[in-house]
Amino acid sequence: MKTYLAYFLAIGLFMIPSAYLSSAPAPQFSEDNGAIHGTVYRRGSGQRLTAANVRLVETDQRLMTDADGEFRFNALPAGQYTLTVFASGYRSPEDTVVTVKPGETTSVKIYLERIEFLVEEILVTAQRFPPTVSQQSLQRLDIKRVPGTAGDALRALQVLPGIGVANDFSGELYIRGGAPEDNIFYFDRTPLGYPYHFGGLVSTISSEVIERIDVYAGGFGAEFGADSQAVIDIYSRRGSPEGLSGKFNLNLLYSEGLVEGAIGNRGSWYVSARRSYVDLLPISAENIIAFPRFWDYQAKVSYDLSQKHQLTLNAFAADDFMEFKLDEEDVDNDPTLAGKFLFESGFDGQGIHLKSLLTDRLTSDLSFSRLFNHFNLSFGQGFFLRFQIPLHELREDLIYRLTPKHRLESGLLFTTAPVRVSSFFTRPPDEGDPSFDFTFEEKIEADLTERFRRIEGYLQSRYDPLEFLSIALGLRVDYFNLTDELSIGPRGSVKLKIPSGSEIRFAYGQYDQSPQAPQIIPGFGNPDVKSTQAIHYILEVERQISPNTGLKFAGYYRDLDNLITQDEEQVYLNQGEGFSRGVEVFLNHRSGDRFFGWVSYAYSRSERRDRPEDPQRLYSFDQPHVATLTASYKLTPTWEIGAKWQYSTGNPYTPVLDATLVPHPTTGQLVYVPIYGEVNSARVSPFHRLDIRIHKSFIYDRWQMGVFLEIFNAYNRKNVLDFDYNDDYSDFDVIHQLPIIPYLGVTVEF
Repeated sequence: MKTYLAYFLAIGLFMIPSAYLSSAPAPQFSEDNGAIHGTVYRRGSGQRLTAANVRLVETDQRLMTDADGEFRFNALPAGQYTLTVFASGYRSPEDTVVTVKPGETTSVKIYLERIEFLVEEILVTAQRFPPTVSQQSLQRLDIKRVPGTAGDALRALQVLPGIGVANDFSGELYIRGGAPEDNIFYFDRTPLGYPYHFGGLVSTISSEVIERIDVYAGGFGAEFGADSQAVIDIYSRRGSPEGLSGKFNLNLLYSEGLVEGAIGNRGSWYVSARRSYVDLLPISAENIIAFPRFWDYQAKVSYDLSQKHQLTLNAFAADDFMEFKLDEEDVDNDPTLAGKFLFESGFDGQGIHLKSLLTDRLTSDLSFSRLFNHFNLSFGQGFFLRFQIPLHELREDLIYRLTPKHRLESGLLFTTAPVRVSSFFTRPPDEGDPSFDFTFEEKIEADLTERFRRIEGYLQSRYDPLEFLSIALGLRVDYFNLTDELSIGPRGSVKLKIPSGSEIRFAYGQYDQSPQAPQIIPGFGNPDVKSTQAIHYILEVERQISPNTGLKFAGYYRDLDNLITQDEEQVYLNQGEGFSRGVEVFLNHRSGDRFFGWVSYAYSRSERRDRPEDPQRLYSFDQPHVATLTASYKLTPTWEIGAKWQYSTGNPYTPVLDATLVPHPTTGQLVYVPIYGEVNSARVSPFHRLDIRIHKSFIYDRWQMGVFLEIFNAYNRKNVLDFDYNDDYSDFDVIHQLPIIPYLGVTVEF
């Protein structure tokens, strides 16, 4: 016992002076001593780095930078000192030598470069293959690196399996054999007016503000509503939480800028804007009254009201405009089409969103948004089509966690939109109708307003009863006032983890699609038409081959019924049917941030029957084979090279067999009208193209610059766009898509 007492007494005697010394005040600054005050920055942006480790080699003193990225060593005898700095995710710079003078404070700035080659990096928000059925995601880090897109976010979606486009000039997506109007786009929980300027030139949302894009190709849950066979869900990021920063992009087509910053320590903001400038250049053309121009902007404020409530305000808009003159020789001898041609289209949207953790188990996401769409097209001798759609939407989504393995999801959505249409125009052509000719079609004169109202609700359960089993069951109920029908859509999915490490997923769902406005508005369409129906069946198998490589296989079948097609007696009727089926393979490999590559292949078949007595035919958006190879590799931290090769079966078209002479409805002059063969019974030659991207970064202490060169269609493939027939349709010239085009851009970031 005495031995233990002596032992503890000795420890106590040792600890007392140690504790006294450690609590004693540190030596103060004096005339014989100096100090070092420093700040650590991220090289290239000038942002201050917190929690960086700073070591004074000579004394082995260690500090961490504070919230302002600063550190200070006091009471240092005069002389030279060496500083070393370390921060996770950053390359340590060369040791910094500092001279301390008596009675002075020496200031130093240290810049750390972000490490680009994170071989084992795991992005928490970037699952290679999300567990939701038929969901594929593109993350912000990859979107701008996809070759052949000029950094355009929505054009990067074409690398995903099962997604095709019509041609080089179109950005509209064919997803699993569907038409572009089957897709619905959301931007931060608000419907997006339209995704591309002039139908495909560049997307209406800046890539700089996008955090990720989720694509649901089908079989999605009850949380998504009616009027879609596929969903493109775009999420924007928060603004920078550190100081003021910005980025500017200059290229041959447009200029854009992004400015962002913090709001105290609780919030952030950003403003992004873009404008083309061809119309501002001192050039002129004989028939062009106003050169095409476009602009768009996005703005967002995010603020944490408390630990449980987050408020977000956002606004966005886009506009397209062009005006030119058509001479008679430009309009195939139809003088009624000659004259001024004006096109204007645009939208603006605003939203307020409150996300709340009401209890430990209950989460609420409440949104109120407004979207105003407008369109104006006029040409020739008084032909015009104008519409305005001010849409207001109130949405509430709730998630309640019953247990760690079981949660309930529910939501309610109210939408109202007084649609105003004025026109002296034709009805839009049916898909697959080759005989549509504006000259010979009936012109509809209208000036009317119809109010669209929709109420949507859903309830969904997600349950993991066993470690290897997950089940989702949901029901969606929608009411649309113009069809006066209540649509009920059951949806469900099952996920199984098998011992080999793979996952198998099954999904089933019923989806309704409301009539398009021209199909149901009185005067244009038939007020008695109803919604079309689709049933989705999906099977997926996914396996993570290695930590960096994943493989996914998917098969699907869509059964379509009550499709709306034109009818001679009642204008439109629910009389069509069809299907699309296919398989997809997707192989993904990533090596940190240095390399990523994707290989995707999809086979599909899409057919329609327009009327009960008609034969089955190919859908106009049928592309049986679509393959994409994409890779990007960082040779050094500042040099990157990438390539993308695409192949797709040629688009179907209806061949011209002959022509006949008929009198022009206005002039009475005889003109040739083509005689067509079977609908979509021929195809143009296959499409394929190689795009190459080279990017060089120049990183300075407080700003950085990037220069990129993209070569579109690098081997100058002559892909077919259309056929230009002569007057009597006895011969034609082939119109090709884009030739080889170099595209240069510069970005500046601070």
